[in-house]
Amino acid sequence: MTIRRALVGSVMGCLSAGMAASAEAQGVAGVPHVSPTRTATPPDIDGRLDESSWRTAARLTGMVQQMPLDGAPASEDTEVYLTYDDDYLYLGIHARYADPSVMRANRVDRDRATADDLIRVFFDTFLDQQRGYAFEVNAYGVQGDGTISRSSGGGPVPIPDRTWNTLFETGAQIVEDGFTAEIAIPFKSLRYPSRGDGESHRWGLQVIREVKGKNGEVQVWAPISRDDASFFAQMGILEGMADISTSRNIEILPTVTAIQYGEIDPTRPGFVNQGTDPDAGGSVKYGITPNLTADAAINPDFSQIESDEAQIEVNQRFPIFFPELRPFFLEGAEIFRIPVPVTLVHTRTIVDPDWGLKLTGKVGRVGLGFVAANDRAPGNLDDPSDPAFGRKAHTVIARAVYDLYAQSSLGTIITNREFMDSHSRLVDLDGDLQLTPTLVYRFRAIHTFHKETGQPERRGNHYTSRLVRTGRHVDFDLFFYQISPDLDTDVGFVRRTDIRQGTTTLGYRFWPQESWIINWGPSVNYLRNYNFDNVLQDERLALTLGLDLVRNIGLSGTVSSEMERFRGIDFRKQQLSMRGSISASRRYQIGANFTTGDAVRYSASPFLARTFNWGVNATLRPISRIQTALNLTATRLTDPRNGGAEVFDVKIFRSRTDVQFTDRLGLRNIAEFDTLNETLDLNVLLNYRVNAGTVFYLGYDDHYQQADLIEGDRDGDGIDDQLFFSDELRRTNRAIFVKLQYLLRY
Repeated sequence: MTIRRALVGSVMGCLSAGMAASAEAQGVAGVPHVSPTRTATPPDIDGRLDESSWRTAARLTGMVQQMPLDGAPASEDTEVYLTYDDDYLYLGIHARYADPSVMRANRVDRDRATADDLIRVFFDTFLDQQRGYAFEVNAYGVQGDGTISRSSGGGPVPIPDRTWNTLFETGAQIVEDGFTAEIAIPFKSLRYPSRGDGESHRWGLQVIREVKGKNGEVQVWAPISRDDASFFAQMGILEGMADISTSRNIEILPTVTAIQYGEIDPTRPGFVNQGTDPDAGGSVKYGITPNLTADAAINPDFSQIESDEAQIEVNQRFPIFFPELRPFFLEGAEIFRIPVPVTLVHTRTIVDPDWGLKLTGKVGRVGLGFVAANDRAPGNLDDPSDPAFGRKAHTVIARAVYDLYAQSSLGTIITNREFMDSHSRLVDLDGDLQLTPTLVYRFRAIHTFHKETGQPERRGNHYTSRLVRTGRHVDFDLFFYQISPDLDTDVGFVRRTDIRQGTTTLGYRFWPQESWIINWGPSVNYLRNYNFDNVLQDERLALTLGLDLVRNIGLSGTVSSEMERFRGIDFRKQQLSMRGSISASRRYQIGANFTTGDAVRYSASPFLARTFNWGVNATLRPISRIQTALNLTATRLTDPRNGGAEVFDVKIFRSRTDVQFTDRLGLRNIAEFDTLNETLDLNVLLNYRVNAGTVFYLGYDDHYQQADLIEGDRDGDGIDDQLFFSDELRRTNRAIFVKLQYLLRY
């Protein structure tokens, strides 16, 4: 508690000065400005910049590097044109190359062109430096979009959250000296403050060009310095647009599905195909105001979502986290993402909803988020006499964030899940305070109220205090948090409780000029963790060296010395880990990693084992329309007390191949093999995509397991038995489905 009080005291002493900071002091003054022209003849979005509207459009040139050398002149020329009318903002782009052979472009599905040279456009429509939108296009016109926020990762240029999808138009063509592209963004696809007649809008704007074949060069219109941690504060200004559309966005997305499913019947035992099960559902999105949107879904279907990537689950001391993949819960979820050790909102806890309601947006300086849904899963039981049979759980999540000043906010979140006489409730107060351009202080205070059926209510808490500095050369992170033994939530994800942990990280980065090393530097991390009985549980000292080299090569290595207490025994461990990656060509990317050293064998009789974990991954693009990602992960544990005898050796192989036959027709194939459970999973998905919402899917999902490992309640006594006695692979379940969703927008 001493560390936390010291941090709070030092930061609150600076807060009065920080509160006086205005958006202008945070970077709006002195940044470039642009005023788009209004056009009476909108351009055809075909990728050709030959319309008259581009000749009179506002023009942006003179981009500079952000990476590898921030502020240096861009190595390639780029021209960006902006114009607008009542309903659309139009952008025209001419991306030139002195040597067009370095250009990287692939024909892929929407949001999957991240390995290509891209033009990215970011908007901060409220000019509040809190959250914004991203739109992108490659040389084949492939679209990408997403949202960004202050907590978005990715370094100086944030990585968009691609779960947000909206309608906009793109067109592109490859020309002799590079490529040209056009983007048309409907104003009704964005949220922004209302303005009176004749009153102009003022938004944050950043235009970024990526030239990945030249050491990952990133070019920006508004210069970005690594000595300012805020991406938003360094955006330029888009101003002068007036009398743009105020029509409210209404989207209706009906869905029709049909699934034929089969699985092993343990009473035979044998494989049984079920009848075809048709179903329907849908969702509605309504723009209550230009900056506030409501969503409702009835019987949502997620059959087209790819399965979780397998993780090695053997010898894990704590639960494994699997991310949310379902679009209804992902879109707009950035407001609920609070970077703390406890995941406050994890919508995967809503397993099988009949319906869902969602409200997201902003009113004045307050960002709002609200989710409500039911869940059939807890009552999906076989025994009709069980009191929980057919009952449903109900979940409500509410979030509000107040913008104090640029890059700073106070927020609260409330979650509640009820099922029969049980409940799980959480209340949070959190704040992010930008003290200087490179220094941020964050605090969190969380309380939970958890009651299981027939049990008394348990109350827990979680407090966090964190001071982070991010700069061109020096980074540090002072982090203290505690999680009480009784903290629990059925709406979030809690990996571990009974913790009082302090962590310090300090790093320095060198930037050699005119060298094959772009940057390099060491960092040191020290961690110390006690439980609530004040017994030391963990201690760690780690040294890391990282290098970024030319030709998109990255290398890093870490040595660590640790103490881990398990079942009352202090285990002393040393480990070495290394990782590297290379992306020197459009046709391939390769990465590898390994960790070797000591590890605790978590069992009733634990001991200090030796571990060797390794992984390799590769992405291959033989032609622009085909992309294959291969990943092999392996973990081996041996017992040094027994001459290095093997405890286990687990490997997971996963491959994903995407084929884009046309701009609209694509095929995805996923295959995965797990040597621990001897399972083989196959998934094929054919999709015909008209736009971000209108898609037809045809899918096939197949699962196999080594026969003598398959168990089931063959005799109905409630105890699983071995069903088969051979070591061949045998199908356990299979599904074939079709799905059509059609977007109606008004």
